[in-house]
Amino acid sequence: MLNTDEQLNQQPAPVTTPAETSQTSAGEGDSVGAEQDQAGNWGIFNIFKAFREYNQGNRLYKRERYDQALIHYQIAVKLKPDSWAAWLRLGNTLRKLKQYKQALGAYDRAIKLRPRNYWPWTFRGMTLSKLERYEEAIASFDKALTMEPNNFEAWYERGLALEASLQFEAAAASYKRAIEIKPNISALWYHQGNALMNDDRYSEAVASLDRAVKLEPANYEAWFHRGEMLMSQHRYVDAIASYDKALELQPASFKAIFNRGIALQKLHRYNDAIACYDQVIQLQPNDYEAWFYKGMALKSGWPKTALLSLDRALEINPESPAIWIGRGQTLLDLKEYKSAIASFDRATQLNSNFPEAWLGRAVALFQLRRYPEAIIACDNALQVQPNFLEAWNQRGLTLERLGRYEDALKAYDKVIQTTVLTLELADQVGLQRGMALELLKRDEEAVMAYRKLVRQKPDNFQAWVKLGQVLARLGQYVQAVDAFSEAIAIWPDNYQIWLEQGAILEKLDRYQDAIAAYDRLIKIKPDYWEAWVRRGQAFEQIALYQEAFNSYGIALELSEQPQPSPIIAHRERVRRKLVDM
Repeated sequence: MLNTDEQLNQQPAPVTTPAETSQTSAGEGDSVGAEQDQAGNWGIFNIFKAFREYNQGNRLYKRERYDQALIHYQIAVKLKPDSWAAWLRLGNTLRKLKQYKQALGAYDRAIKLRPRNYWPWTFRGMTLSKLERYEEAIASFDKALTMEPNNFEAWYERGLALEASLQFEAAAASYKRAIEIKPNISALWYHQGNALMNDDRYSEAVASLDRAVKLEPANYEAWFHRGEMLMSQHRYVDAIASYDKALELQPASFKAIFNRGIALQKLHRYNDAIACYDQVIQLQPNDYEAWFYKGMALKSGWPKTALLSLDRALEINPESPAIWIGRGQTLLDLKEYKSAIASFDRATQLNSNFPEAWLGRAVALFQLRRYPEAIIACDNALQVQPNFLEAWNQRGLTLERLGRYEDALKAYDKVIQTTVLTLELADQVGLQRGMALELLKRDEEAVMAYRKLVRQKPDNFQAWVKLGQVLARLGQYVQAVDAFSEAIAIWPDNYQIWLEQGAILEKLDRYQDAIAAYDRLIKIKPDYWEAWVRRGQAFEQIALYQEAFNSYGIALELSEQPQPSPIIAHRERVRRKLVDM
């Protein structure tokens, strides 16, 4: 951070002996002359005594012994009450001691004695900022700048006051002016970056923070806020690199670790994200957000464990609608629909303006075949957010089950025709349009919709998966494999996509490749019994019966299917083949 006091090495000495006149630095001559002219009014003895007290105060101030420095400056101004610079130093000391109102009085005395000097006005503005009297502080800085437009400290402090009063555009302009005068001070670029961030000018903010860390690589705050800016631009890989730099400087920064986890989660790197959240929890055991985000990361592959994490978050903060929604979504994955409805209902009781809660309730009611109630829940979601595409899609699905096909088509048309306002909304529209076309059994058009989407956003995991599924349904297995491979490159730890890839590879008689896919899946989720079954079937196709027998055996141990299980039939068939060999 910029230490304004350290930058101000040109403050005048308030009481100077005739012998030191020749050593006075530039800008101090007026003070010295004025003091010497008045020497006869208060006696040579007081001159030297005041000078001695002032110098002692300076030495103590430099050593940050402000309490003791204060005593000497008070004596100095008592001996020479018309020494503007002594009052200035007294004000600075009082400000360091956080005695802001008394500091203001000292600066006002300095201004009265020397109204055309910009330093008292600058320090006065800083003190007013400490008192959160920002409008007066800005006026004081403006006064200083009329006297010295190149006073970069005043421009900087003015920017801080503007930023504190939420005038971000003006703050950024003030920092810019300071930078024009002193372009090589990291703190100026850092604060400009913050102001630009708060003004939603993210690209410019990143550029400012890039300059800040280049000038001062050890600036933790700049690396941290740079990560935030990159997250806002969906540049998650770059954001992680920025947080890594911040953590090199402050390894125990739970905020940087937490944000790093969110960036990893955005990249579907759930295991790494969970590791970050665990670190945060170790540092901050009662951080409900860490427990919540950990639960949402676990939800992708371990919904039962996710539920435990979400319940812990609710123990800490039971009034958070977002956590109740996440809990409900996890219960949907576990097919515990009645419990899911209870969670979504709790979320709407806390805040009825979360459309995700109404949608979740609609999905659960749909699964319970309570279709009229599901329609009402969809309508509630759409009342909160009229362009909520998932709600329109769910409404269409539900209307189909009620046999209201014309109304269902209108809901799907709404998805397809929704105006694309943002990149994120464009992704949703593209996916929903493809899904609507699938529901209408127009698979060739769905393929075109998904291909268009992945051309626009090549890292859209869901679009690649949907494209692969439709291509497989059309019997275009080679292209389906290519689509699934793209999805795997984006999210390699998603076990379900490996299962789909393996199944299509079997369709192409590429059994060794299919086995490799199942092996990768099992490495991610060893207890997934369906993968062991598919692995056994692939081994059986290439007459590796012992391996097939072993795979079926593991699947049988893991399976929760009621007896007699089809796995037993697979295993018995292979056992007979082994006997016949």
